Amino acid sequence: MDLRQLQYFSRIAESGSFREAAARANVAQSALSRHMRALEEELGVTLMDRHARGIDLTPEGEKLKRRADSILREVEETRAEMTATTTSPRGTVTIGASPTTSRLLYARLAEATYERFPGIALRMTEGVSYFLLEGMDTGRIDLAIMVNPEDRDYLSNEELVTEKVYLVGSPRHAEMPPAPCSVADLADRPMVLFSRPSGGRTQLENIAAAHNLAIDARFEAGSPDVIKDFVSRGLAYAMMPYSSVFKEAERGELIVSEFNGFELTRTFIRRTDRPSTPAADAIADLIRDAFKEMAAEGVFGTPA
Repeated sequence: MDLRQLQYFSRIAESGSFREAAARANVAQSALSRHMRALEEELGVTLMDRHARGIDLTPEGEKLKRRADSILREVEETRAEMTATTTSPRGTVTIGASPTTSRLLYARLAEATYERFPGIALRMTEGVSYFLLEGMDTGRIDLAIMVNPEDRDYLSNEELVTEKVYLVGSPRHAEMPPAPCSVADLADRPMVLFSRPSGGRTQLENIAAAHNLAIDARFEAGSPDVIKDFVSRGLAYAMMPYSSVFKEAERGELIVSEFNGFELTRTFIRRTDRPSTPAADAIADLIRDAFKEMAAEGVFGTPA
């Protein structure tokens, strides 16, 4: 088993077919087949089931895919670390964030990275808490920004910004409570909430449970834009941070009432049980700078 075989195997597994993997790797499909047969014979297991539509990984193939990804990533990080300097780091850095955070951060971060560190390739993904934590566990994600992350021994939690949360309604809603509103004002209101296990939703449900209040979660969605569309149509109310709704509120498209006792803290997550690369350190600094800039611009509320 060698690195080239692992690279070919990983590409086949990701693309789901020998044909597409061969095109991506710029090698003959027959060559890939020979490499995979040799790999299966060496390991003594069947790694993939071949069919007319492509391939499906066997349980042994799924296990090797996880190992191969980890090995290939270590090789790439080692190569980048050996060739990098502190002034011109190189390599690939994968960042994970929730949909609300990614909308605020990713384009700004990509622009800063392109200008200051052209040798760094950014990979950006988004998802809910368990997806981001799983990515940190497996090494698929290098850096993450989360709300209310679980404490884990090998993760560092660095608070970036805290912002207020608002009850959000449509101008069609005639019964928006005055600010500051409270959990009691959520009683009997149809709500559209972020899908579980969103950190903000978990926090809200804990507050409601402490007051013996059941929230009428009429709708669920994973995208802040979808949630705001539900609200603007008068279908439900929502609970959203300032950064998600301030523009629409200023334009009169949504109405908001500050919620008493509910704030969201966006937290920067890194692994502490393995060495970091110069590229990851450089992107970490850019993330901190981006949040400081956004806070100064009032993205999260009135600057201090």
